[in-house]
Amino acid sequence: MIAATAISMSRTTDRYWQSVLRVEIERSLTQKAQLFASRVNTDRTHRIEDITSQEGQHAGARATVIDVNGKVIADSQIPVAALENEGRRPEFGTALRGETGMDTRKRNGIPVLYVAVPVSGGAVRLAYPLADVEIAAAHARQVLLLGTLVAVFAAFAISALAEQTIARRRSSSP
Repeated sequence: MIAATAISMSRTTDRYWQSVLRVEIERSLTQKAQLFASRVNTDRTHRIEDITSQEGQHAGARATVIDVNGKVIADSQIPVAALENEGRRPEFGTALRGETGMDTRKRNGIPVLYVAVPVSGGAVRLAYPLADVEIAAAHARQVLLLGTLVAVFAAFAISALAEQTIARRRSSSP
């Protein structure tokens, strides 16, 4: 009974914490993308490549800037010549229509969260790998498993002690 309850609680807790962590990452990445967009719109003293590189570093994410046609102008991790028309990506499509766009896709087997925000003459995007969510969930599962094992051991110990106490009282009763 304890094991079945623990497994059920583990799955529920795992889904809940993954959801909470993901919402927090989405919120944070959206704020960082908005700051990135603001800088692209206002900073006229630095090259767009430098801004993109700096903002990607500050956000701990890959940063990309495209023009209104979807052509990549700058990217913090991949040479511009190696990139296709990123404007076709769902998050950029939404940003080019004037709204914040968000999408999750796998890149090299790892889920990546993409958040794009409109800027004057195009859009900016931050891409953050969600491997941290998987790592945190695995750690939470390990802690929950250890707690379950301790609870099962304690339940057996209490049960054995209760059985001995009852048996002694029965043998000492007249």
